[in-house]
Amino acid sequence: MLLALGAIALVAAGLVIAWLLTHQNEKKQATTVVVTTSAGKTVAPPKVLVPRLVGVKEQQALVRLGRVGLRPKEVFRPTKQPKGVVVSQKPQEATELPRGGKVTLVIDSGAPKVALPDLTGGSLADAQRKLDALGLQSTKTEVTSTESAGTVVDQAPKPGGKLAKGSMVTLSVAKAAPAQTTPTTTQATTQATTTTGSATTTSQSPPTTTAPKPPPQPQNATVPNVSGQKEAAALTALGEAGILASLVFVPSSEPLGNVVQQAKPAGATVPFHSHVQINLSRGSNDNPAATVPNVIGQTLEQAVSTVNGAHLRLIFLKLPVTSRTQAGKIVQQSPLGGGQAPQNAQVVVYLGAFKQ
Repeated sequence: MLLALGAIALVAAGLVIAWLLTHQNEKKQATTVVVTTSAGKTVAPPKVLVPRLVGVKEQQALVRLGRVGLRPKEVFRPTKQPKGVVVSQKPQEATELPRGGKVTLVIDSGAPKVALPDLTGGSLADAQRKLDALGLQSTKTEVTSTESAGTVVDQAPKPGGKLAKGSMVTLSVAKAAPAQTTPTTTQATTQATTTTGSATTTSQSPPTTTAPKPPPQPQNATVPNVSGQKEAAALTALGEAGILASLVFVPSSEPLGNVVQQAKPAGATVPFHSHVQINLSRGSNDNPAATVPNVIGQTLEQAVSTVNGAHLRLIFLKLPVTSRTQAGKIVQQSPLGGGQAPQNAQVVVYLGAFKQ
């Protein structure tokens, strides 16, 4: 009996211990840790002061805005201020804006452009009046033509294009045809009479000859084939043919300055000393554009310095002029002042050579 009771007691004790152990594990497993987080507050971006931008160049203004973390909105308008300069800003300087805010900049876009009319067929005076009314400058070159003297027979740039006010337009004006002269021989006879009795002696001086005048300038010129040539060779060929070049730079995979196309086909007839457009390659590297300076009226030395200062190079050809004041000065150029050409490109100028 005692053994049986002891066995029962041991079993009961084991059951109690098992129950206790089981419930302790359940408590541990059921324990839940609750973590509470508080929602973070939105932090506003820091504010910055708008810098002064009026009167500075566009690129410098953009740099200043970038340094303080502001964004630009650019508006371009023609004004009386220098081209590319900030003329107004909104908000004004010292205004507080959140970092990343926007500032509107009004930037001068340069002189307004005007459409170039057709000036050919009228008189030089009429053409100059029209150009003056549009705010454009003009220079003339005399050419031989079948039109009456003083008539505008060609112009560069061609009509229809747009030019900034103050740009130069070259007018080719028909000059009076020189009188046709033929060599003449004048017989000058001087008689000296000596009387000796009935004998009379007469002597004559030798004839004198007037030198013939140089042949008149031709009225027409034949366009040579310059396609595919390098710029210098093409300009020389056109100059020797009595043609002035109007240069236009166009996108192309050809090397910079190579002739891509010519406006008049080889063999075409044009008035002597008229302009023919040739398209030159901008180069395969898409060189950045440079603004061509106006060198009309400068000496060759001054023109070289001016053109080089604009990151461009210069080719010059001589052009006969009838005014001594134009001798040794640049009388024409292409592209015109204010036009565009890729950096390191060659512009052509025509140097006045006095011809009586």
